[in-house]
Amino acid sequence: MKVTIARTAGIAAAVTGVGLLAAPTAYAAPEDLAVDIAVEGNAVVMDVEYAVPGAVVCVLNILTEGESTPTVFVGPTTVMGGGDGELRATVDPGTYTVQWSCSSIPSFEQWGTAPPLTNGTEDPVEVTVTDTSGPGGGGSSGSPFGS
Repeated sequence: MKVTIARTAGIAAAVTGVGLLAAPTAYAAPEDLAVDIAVEGNAVVMDVEYAVPGAVVCVLNILTEGESTPTVFVGPTTVMGGGDGELRATVDPGTYTVQWSCSSIPSFEQWGTAPPLTNGTEDPVEVTVTDTSGPGGGGSSGSPFGS
């Protein structure tokens, strides 16, 4: 599923390392951030493309169907403007709810689902993983620190 993220206003919660990234101020238009959630083998993958100067910091939460606490948390991962990034988590076969968020630096715009955001710009994504092995080898399987 590929979504182009709608622009939102608001102040982000404090983002770890914000002071470490020096980039020109940029305000993202809807087409400047694209997120694709997919299943590859036994992995849930979030591809992020950010097309403007600055950066976004993204996280990925994966919840087992019917649960309210993430089974897997991946990130934070920083994606620099003009580039792309990936968050990947290896999971067991099953049905999952995928929640995510990206916050721009330094403009503090936010996109994603609620939760982890208070006011989401997108709905959580439901995915089903059927493979027990595959190209998910570089990810996380329950580690609180992700990949």
